Amino acid sequence: MRRYRFFLAFTVVFAGLAAGASVAAPSQLRCVLTDTATRPGSENRPLIVEFDEAAATLTAQDDDRRYAFRNVSISNVSINGQTDNVSLGIDRSSLGIVWQRYATDSVVTEYGRCRRSDEAPAPR
Repeated sequence: MRRYRFFLAFTVVFAGLAAGASVAAPSQLRCVLTDTATRPGSENRPLIVEFDEAAATLTAQDDDRRYAFRNVSISNVSINGQTDNVSLGIDRSSLGIVWQRYATDSVVTEYGRCRRSDEAPAPR
């Protein structure tokens, strides 16, 4: 009986640790910015977004430039963050993305779609 209790306790603890490890891993989204606010269909720019809910971190890779966002907010509804000249928002249900770049007297807003890195591309 003692061995059974020990085995049961060990199994419960191990399962809890394994579940915690899988939740803590960062997630990656592959996005494509396809539209600007004034010209739909004018873009076709890939963007890789990585976020970690447990650590509340958010990064993005745009060609050879890497962005580390601050003021990160990750909820069941959205993922948001900002840098000095870029803000990012992703709707978690549709995986729609809004990417805004700020300059001295202008704001460029781009829209697109994301998919999880482990998903196959959507059929065309």
